[in-house]
Amino acid sequence: MKYLITGGTGLVGSHLIPQLLQEGHEVHNLSRRSRSSKHAGLTHHQWDGKSVPTAVGPVDAIVNLAGATIGKRWSESYKKLIYDSRVDATTACVNYIQAQQTPPQVFISASGYNYYGNIFTETLDESAPAGEGFMAEVCVDWEAAAQGTGVRTVNLRTSVVLDAKEGPLAKLLTPFRLFVGGPTGTGKQGWPWIHVEDMVRAIRFLADTEGISGPINMVVPRHGNMDDFATTLGKALGRPSFFRLPKGVLEIIFGEMSVVLWGGGFIVPKALQDHGFEWKFPELKPAFTDLLQR
Repeated sequence: MKYLITGGTGLVGSHLIPQLLQEGHEVHNLSRRSRSSKHAGLTHHQWDGKSVPTAVGPVDAIVNLAGATIGKRWSESYKKLIYDSRVDATTACVNYIQAQQTPPQVFISASGYNYYGNIFTETLDESAPAGEGFMAEVCVDWEAAAQGTGVRTVNLRTSVVLDAKEGPLAKLLTPFRLFVGGPTGTGKQGWPWIHVEDMVRAIRFLADTEGISGPINMVVPRHGNMDDFATTLGKALGRPSFFRLPKGVLEIIFGEMSVVLWGGGFIVPKALQDHGFEWKFPELKPAFTDLLQR
């Protein structure tokens, strides 16, 4: 198959593209910077985040992962960048699909579990309504922008993707290794996660499974709260996990962005389960063991 990937140099894309190439697929990656590739199956295209270059040509599948990181302090201008980078890239993919005489078979477009807002007590599957807050609003418009192509469309409501070299887990390792790690917020908030390898496997599964469309919670079947996460990480590293960062302190340090650290929810991947997806790392301890040994 021929794939078009946006955001292919990010955490998920940088793991997805090598897997696709290993399987013999052709990959066209859109990047804001000029890049070159030594792999015959991979072509990089520089783009502005608003229109797909015509040099890409027709493809069989699109995986849209583009979007500015949310892991930095949010000014009003940066919030606009978070929003625009996601909605503009998604709109560009939709315009590209609509212009093709032979459209792709599937359009997989990123979103986030932040769609549900911060619901600390309820268990939420894909049928739950949208929540409140900036990131919930972003996710609602992000998903809406992906509609109207006429092709099978999947929205990835992605949880915390675990990787030891990049992303949230990588940032947590340093304080834990310095003996000052611990949970954020109350610690009782649900902390949904997925191993990066299972994230890639699930995307491949969604691309190949014709009966799946709509929102998909990208998360393990059973996850605990932030206290569970911090305790398990501390044990995996042989470190304590009792240096809690409460909501107020996080807000002082990180401002409005701190909501992604003290917030959370208990998310269920009902759609993946209903279609028979099998996780390689459904439990936290083996996931940490694997990631920390890489």
